[in-house]
Order: sequence, then structure tokens, then C-alpha cells
Amino acid sequence: MGRRPARHTPRPHPAAAEAPPHLPPPHHPEVRATLAEVELDELPDGSHETGVIEWVDYRKTAELPIFPPIGAALAALPDPPATVTDAALEAVTDDNYIWV
Repeated sequence: MGRRPARHTPRPHPAAAEAPPHLPPPHHPEVRATLAEVELDELPDGSHETGVIEWVDYRKTAELPIFPPIGAALAALPDPPATVTDAALEAVTDDNYIWV
């Protein structure tokens, strides 16, 4: 009789216990600390405009004019690392997206 493989039981991120119950746990703060805080957008004359990157709760992305328009799909997730079984989005057209 062979041994059965051990079953993996997922455990919550250690920081999850520290987060207030009304806020999502901080996912991978060490990664966020390495990401850019500003972006440089090139203007038609070749100069650059500095844009500040603002971190927002993923549930507020439905309100943002982001492209592709994935905000509503992100906001519907139960938590940021949730498994997505169907990543297909609605076609983007002039009728359903306001181009900035």
C-alpha cells in the first residue's frame, strides 16, 4: 500500500490578521514598494509630463477610465488574488467606451 500525497491547506497571508475586518489584507507589500511611483507621459512636442501613480482599492476600479475597460471585472472579484475562470471581456466600441 503506497503513501498518499500530503494535502496542501492554504493559509492566509500573515498580514491578513493585522488588517481591520472592513479592509482587504495587504497583498505583497514588498512587491508594491519596488514599483514606480510616477510615470512619464510623452507629449506631442517630445517633452514629458509626470503622472503620479495612485494606489486605490481594487473595488473602486469600475469608476476609473482605464483601458482596457477591466474595472468592472476587477471590482467584481471577491479579493485581488481570486481565480478567474473566464477572462473574456465585452468588445470595446465607441458605443460602450468613452475614449479619453
